[in-house]
Amino acid sequence: MVECRIKGKVLGGGRAYNPLAAGDFVAVELEASAHALRGSIVERLPRQTALSRWNRKRGAVQTLAANADLLLAVGSYGQPPFRPRFLDRLMLSAELGGMEPVLVLNKADLPAEAATEERLRAYEALGYRWLSCSAKNGEGIAALAEVIREAGVVAIAGQSGVGKTALLNRMDPHLQRREGALSRKYNRGAHTTTFAELLDLAGIGCVIDTPGIRELEITGIHSRELRLWFRDLEPFVEQCSLPGCMCVEEPGCAVREAVAARRIHPDRYESYLRTLLEMQDAEAEASAAGVPDQRTR
Repeated sequence: MVECRIKGKVLGGGRAYNPLAAGDFVAVELEASAHALRGSIVERLPRQTALSRWNRKRGAVQTLAANADLLLAVGSYGQPPFRPRFLDRLMLSAELGGMEPVLVLNKADLPAEAATEERLRAYEALGYRWLSCSAKNGEGIAALAEVIREAGVVAIAGQSGVGKTALLNRMDPHLQRREGALSRKYNRGAHTTTFAELLDLAGIGCVIDTPGIRELEITGIHSRELRLWFRDLEPFVEQCSLPGCMCVEEPGCAVREAVAARRIHPDRYESYLRTLLEMQDAEAEASAAGVPDQRTR
């Protein structure tokens, strides 16, 4: 372990929220002092993958994790409730950044609602891998550890309170990371992980543990590209009557016809519409201000 600082402004420029993220590879210049070996970071090497979001407060792209092969998108069967639209965005963000998303549903010790099981079947039909786990009773933990072992380096992300830290502690009890409790009033978690950190799970692999996410705004593409990144919408887009159909209310839209015929899950389509509207609003806001939209590549 070598304590390093960023040298001058070598990683400055642009409007990134953070010049470095957990998982980044860097070039350093080492220097020995009387007490310890230290260094200066002089370059960030090119990222192979990245999990990013738009940080509205800072008006910049924030990278949560870098160079992971796979993202464990963690949700829960309950406490807090299963939120598939958030998971849609999280897995989309992973794919935009070159990571393979794997859905992990924690708290399998709680009863699963019919709507949850229906959504999980829809994910499976789209080719997404998913695991059912319980940090409380150990169900599915061995399978989760094997996924990490096969991948090498993974990132883990989800909303506060879904049990990301509890899953890590269950796989490697020596971690002893602090776990948070749910708010009784709002049925959601409080932040216990406050910064992303690369962890070495003994005998399993490396995991980039990220803080709980409450809001996830898509970055990296323009709104007109969004429909091509939804696995279930994309096959129907080219069948739409109008070129450039955004699949909202245009006549002859094959996507909306597929939704009506239940060939696309209605809630997945609603997830697309809400994400699209949010992106279009942000793009319009940037245009009105006369500044480039920093969300797109």
